[in-house]
Amino acid sequence: MSIQSVNAVALIITLVLNEVHITAEVLCSTLRYVLYICYLTSIFMCCAITIHLWLVITRRKLSQAKRNERWYYIIPFALAISLSAGLAAIPNSAYKIPNRCLVAVVPSRDYLIIRWCLYYGWFVIASVISLACMISVLSSARRLTHTTTTHGRRYPASTEAYRNAVNARANSKRLRSLVFYTIAFPLISLMCNFPQLIQELLSVVTKRELRWLVFASRLMLYCEGFLLSLTFFLYPAVLHSIRDVTHSAVQYWVIEQEEYWRMKQSDTKQGKTSQASKDDMRDTLLDRNDVRNFSSLRGRIYHYILSKTPEGKLVSSL
Repeated sequence: MSIQSVNAVALIITLVLNEVHITAEVLCSTLRYVLYICYLTSIFMCCAITIHLWLVITRRKLSQAKRNERWYYIIPFALAISLSAGLAAIPNSAYKIPNRCLVAVVPSRDYLIIRWCLYYGWFVIASVISLACMISVLSSARRLTHTTTTHGRRYPASTEAYRNAVNARANSKRLRSLVFYTIAFPLISLMCNFPQLIQELLSVVTKRELRWLVFASRLMLYCEGFLLSLTFFLYPAVLHSIRDVTHSAVQYWVIEQEEYWRMKQSDTKQGKTSQASKDDMRDTLLDRNDVRNFSSLRGRIYHYILSKTPEGKLVSSL
């Protein structure tokens, strides 16, 4: 979820810079370079994910891939912060703009060279590495898929053969989901960042503002976080975890809360205020926090929202 968070921060900063008139150059410069950090981190993280999947699928170095997990966060952030610091250290005269709050509609040649050295050049390097890893993973996945086929036999001759066939199908399904991620992340990063590169190049070459291309390139860049989030939530393990969390939430906030209110209404109708009745309710709920949760406005809101989910509707119909 780190990539999605970084892109969300970038989108918020972009909206602030576009919709709020900022005159303080220090604040404007800070926001702009935090924006660069977010976009560069997203690019490098997509590359790191592809390298991780390459180690797992092609090289089959699971232990090394697991040991490297912390570096998938450290290196992208360190590179992004260093490159953005380099952009911040360059004076305004090099950009040929009076202050950092202004955005050149038609970038100058010097501005584009600086952007290429500290931004687009690294994007191209990360994209080439990601595409190379992706091609290697696709080749390995194709080879592994052919290796684990059952040769068209629908009914294996023995129990061991049947078990091997089931495991082969399960491994193939898991492999396909990993390959999907290996393809999706670098392609989304390339598809969303490449139009901005082309737009700035064409603006410098033609010496005029390309409004529709500017709009399209910025729209693609802003959609990167949404597309990466959509890809992340399509992963079967993530969907399974979401279903588990939803099931636990419905179990607590719908089923147990309704049971609590039924017990309370029953005791009110029968006039039970004895200590035995209170002990029974306490033993059933096990925790005083449950009573506080179910009696609060938050508990009622959770009950209303979760009861509208498919699982909540199924529970309510029983």
